[in-house]
This record gives sequence, C-alpha cells and structure tokens, in this order.
Amino acid sequence: MKLITFIFSLMTIYLSAQNTPKELGYHFPDEWEEHEGTMMIFPAMHGYGKQAPALQREFSQLARAIAENEKVIVFCYTKDAGECERLLKDVTNLEIKVGDFRIDWARDNAPMVICNAKGELASAGFRFNGWGKKYRGWQEDRETRDNIAKAMKWKTFHSGFVLECGAIEIGNDIGIVTESCVLNKNRTDWAKGEVEAELKDMLGLDKVIWLKSGLMPDKVTDGHVDGLLKWVRKDTVLLHTTNLKSDVNYSICQNAKKELIKHGFKVIELPLMDDIVHMNFYIGSGGDVVYVPICGDPEQDEPALAVIRKLYKKVVPIKAVAIAKAGGGIHCYTQQIPVGK
Repeated sequence: MKLITFIFSLMTIYLSAQNTPKELGYHFPDEWEEHEGTMMIFPAMHGYGKQAPALQREFSQLARAIAENEKVIVFCYTKDAGECERLLKDVTNLEIKVGDFRIDWARDNAPMVICNAKGELASAGFRFNGWGKKYRGWQEDRETRDNIAKAMKWKTFHSGFVLECGAIEIGNDIGIVTESCVLNKNRTDWAKGEVEAELKDMLGLDKVIWLKSGLMPDKVTDGHVDGLLKWVRKDTVLLHTTNLKSDVNYSICQNAKKELIKHGFKVIELPLMDDIVHMNFYIGSGGDVVYVPICGDPEQDEPALAVIRKLYKKVVPIKAVAIAKAGGGIHCYTQQIPVGK
C-alpha cells in the first residue's frame, strides 16, 4: 500500500510539472449543449448474475430512446457481446464497440470528455477505485475509462485523484460537489484545497461549490451530487427537497438550498420520493429532451414529472426499477460526448 501511495505521489509531482488541461484551453462542456453522441456501457453478466437480464432490458430501452435524438455508442465487455447485439440489433443510430469494457456505469467510469476551442476532445483521466473499494474485483475495472478513451482515440490527461463523474455537477464552468463523497477517506487523503485545485485544472473550472452531503443513506456512492441536484440553466439548479422533517434528507436538502442561494443560484425544488431518484435524469443533445427514471407508480412519478415538464420541451420517462435497485439511475448509465472537430 505504501508503494502504491509513493507511486501516485511521484505521478502527481510529474503531472504538476506539465501543462494542465485548463492551461491548454480545455473545459467540460455543459450537458445541455449539442452532443456528438452518448456513451453507454452494457451491463455485464459477471457483475450482476441473475440481476443482469432485467438491467440489460432497461438499458436497451434507454439506448433506443436516446438513439432517436442522437448517436449512441455502446461499449460492451467481450463475453456479453452476443446478448448486447441481440437486444440492440435493430436500433439505428447506434454503434456497439466490443472489448475490455467491464463496469457499466458510464457516468462514473467512462471518460469525462473535455474540449478545447479547436474542437479537440480529450479524457480527464481521474482514477477509479470502485466507489471506495466497495466490491470485490474493483481493481479489474480501473482501466475501463482509459480503454474507452483509447478506443475513441482521445488523448488522456491522467490525474492521481479518485473521482466519479456522478460526484460532480458542472454548468457554466462551475462544479458542485459533496464533501461526503469527494472528500471521503475511502477515496482520498488529499486536502480540500488540493482537491479543488485539481478539479479546476482537470475540468477547466472557474469555481467549485462544496455541499456537505448528498442524499442519505447511500452505501454505494456516499452521496453523489447527481442524486441531489441538477444544473438546468446557467443560473438555475433543480434541487430535491422533502417536507418530512423526520427524514435525514430534510436538513441535507435545506442546507444545500441555503448554500446554493448564497452563491446566487435560482433554486427549483423537486419532490423527493421513496422508490426512485427522479433527479438522476439525462439531458439529451441540445437541451430540449430529457430522459427521466420512473418507478411506474403514478403517485410517485407524476409530481416529479410535472416539475420537469415545465423545464424541457420533451420529457421521456424510462422505467428504471432494476437500475435503481443496482444503485443508480438514467444519468448514471449515460455520459455525453461533446461536439468535436
């Protein structure tokens, strides 16, 4: 363990002597901008066993829906290629790439694609450690992000810092993160100031806003911010809230609201429900269409959908019960590719 820490320390020192992505003019574009396409990673049988078929079906429904609006690139682990091709064989505007692409949460383990003024794309190569070493075999999944970047022929800027993209919401070159996740000891021993500097350098950010916690309890991600809030405009954030004061999330959401208002944001509240996190939706290319996870219970789905329909021209509900049971949502299953040269 000491040797690994020493190696990453040397890597950090080496990288600090190089030009950072921000210095080279790269930044992470807003999700609502035009996309070149959407990346998704097919749920692997070895990771889920009996859960896999249900996940694969919901995955395929989501891929089909997004492919109606933009190109979808599905990365598939070699052993699952047959089932992936069977489920998606008749989907137009979709490409399947087969290789060593193991873990299926594209938001967290596909490249965070940054872009410069010339339209050159690159990967912000943060480390991945299985959401704080939460499952056996996470070491085998560490290369998925780099393997995808290689398959797409993107340059990678490597970082010694552990970060899942679901742990940061970015808009207008401002990042919003939660301390419960990003500073968690199961991911880093970096000081807060060091983390903030690295996020700015790697993603071209001008500012980082820190919230204390994401939604709880969260044994998987330790409070990813993309379950708590969503950038919807350059000055507007959609925030989950609950009126139930006995809920641990009541104070978490209210504290987040106060902090966001303090930073000058307009806050729109989205009711927090029991069986699914509607906030974990994906904004399609151009910002007019969104894909929202639903549980299929109108009493839970409709109040949230009513709020979201006021913000976007087209709202596409996607049944995501199996995805939710696996610990994520629609946003977790997708990662946008900005328009390049």
